[in-house]
Amino acid sequence: MVMLASRSLKVGTIIDKTLGVVEHALKPTLIYIVGLTVINAAIGYFTVGMTAPMDQLVIGLGKFVVGVVAGYLFLDALLRKTDLVSRTEGDMFLPFIGLSILITLGVVAGFIAIVIPGLVIMARWMIAQPLLIGRGYGVRQALGESWERTRGSEFAIIGAWLALLLPLLAVLIACAMLFDPADPIGIVITQLATSATSVVSAAMGVAVFGLIVGKEQVAAAFA
Repeated sequence: MVMLASRSLKVGTIIDKTLGVVEHALKPTLIYIVGLTVINAAIGYFTVGMTAPMDQLVIGLGKFVVGVVAGYLFLDALLRKTDLVSRTEGDMFLPFIGLSILITLGVVAGFIAIVIPGLVIMARWMIAQPLLIGRGYGVRQALGESWERTRGSEFAIIGAWLALLLPLLAVLIACAMLFDPADPIGIVITQLATSATSVVSAAMGVAVFGLIVGKEQVAAAFA
């Protein structure tokens, strides 16, 4: 695959390659969606009455741990299925935790300031996790490299991300309006849409990573 300069990325190209990543890793994707949905739906159902601040903190921490573990395994599977893993070191799970926390804090801070900075930060750090897992970069190196590599294509990434996620966001809003918080059906649908959102973000990160810094021998995976 010919490497594309980040400024040459187009919304349609990113969407097409994101869907291609999901297609090439359909089995891990289905396992991820089902597993994450079941676990988070169970947590949501059995803790729906726990509204105390400390309870919410524990629940949020539990969901974060589940999300990070599942996210690491899923992203690693996506990168391997698309032949984008070239690191020579072993497990990158602990650095992945630190990187995930930093990205979350950065994006949340951007959204608190105003929505657009949060989206830009999300886009500029889109390939940080693939760089860490796929190439074995350290946390700071992955963040810095992602920031530079995506320069000029942030709005194409944001456009593609919004195009794929707005339907899922509509589902989440509809569930909040139509279902009682304790309704099992509403909980399952909400968690299913949330899991699908995570799939889109992870697959897009891999797709953009492949387009910008992928190796020529993975052309077949992105054809």
